Amino acid sequence: MHNVMVFAPHADDASAFCGGTLAKWSANGWNIILVRVTDDARDSVGLTMEETKRRNRAELEKSCSILGIKEIVDLDFPTDTLADIPLTKLRERFVYLIRKYKPYAIFSFDPYAHFEPNMDHIRVARAVEEALWVSCFDLHHPEHFKEGLEPFSVCERWYFARNLEKITYAEDITEFFPNRVQALSAHETMMRNILNQFRLQLKTWGYRVSVIEEAYSGDYSGLLEQVIYMQCSQIAEECGLPEGTLAEGFRVDRFGDMEAFFQQFAEPLKDVPQGPKRPFFDKYWPDE
Repeated sequence: MHNVMVFAPHADDASAFCGGTLAKWSANGWNIILVRVTDDARDSVGLTMEETKRRNRAELEKSCSILGIKEIVDLDFPTDTLADIPLTKLRERFVYLIRKYKPYAIFSFDPYAHFEPNMDHIRVARAVEEALWVSCFDLHHPEHFKEGLEPFSVCERWYFARNLEKITYAEDITEFFPNRVQALSAHETMMRNILNQFRLQLKTWGYRVSVIEEAYSGDYSGLLEQVIYMQCSQIAEECGLPEGTLAEGFRVDRFGDMEAFFQQFAEPLKDVPQGPKRPFFDKYWPDE
């Protein structure tokens, strides 16, 4: 069984951007570790910070159970302040976790995506990107080795974003679409805060939208399902998948411009399980 690690700045990010894919991978036997970077202590409406933290943590556990995520690692950095945290401090924590859990693949915000307004997302994405190569160096954080850890390199990087510049792979999540909707709906405290942000902006504009008001004060799951369905349908259509398919889009990277070279000359190791075949990578692989 391979490990996969998800770096989520906030509790709802995994279900919001790759929940269907994670549910699918979990069903296929992957062991998923979710790293929540911040404490989400301010992501609520009308609650104290302590109550906000408590609710968001409980709702994260419920969401993860729906997606099949069995382990949550909380780093508890203060939410909405990662711009003030040294990048090397974030990076060291990520390097440690990569060396500890040895994930075959990671999921993270794309550090090169455009139009990302949330600085926590940006900082985590950049720190993850650096951690992926720093984790290989024995002169970076040798204090980790006192715990029996060793240099380690992740094989696959699955990047998501609000606006990916280019989707290189669309994962068919049609079967697991309900899991994504239910998992994101589980984040009630955060979802109502998002709806309230829209309400405040609409008020400044001088308008109201009845469906937003109804969702904010009542059941928002129907609206959420409609929005996610539209997003996943559009991704599937743009990527040429069959009509009726629902998909999540990623920029997936493995060996970069060395992909063809490694596929041409790679020989399987006898004592290490080989990774899964990926059609979008294996176009260079000889037919077996």
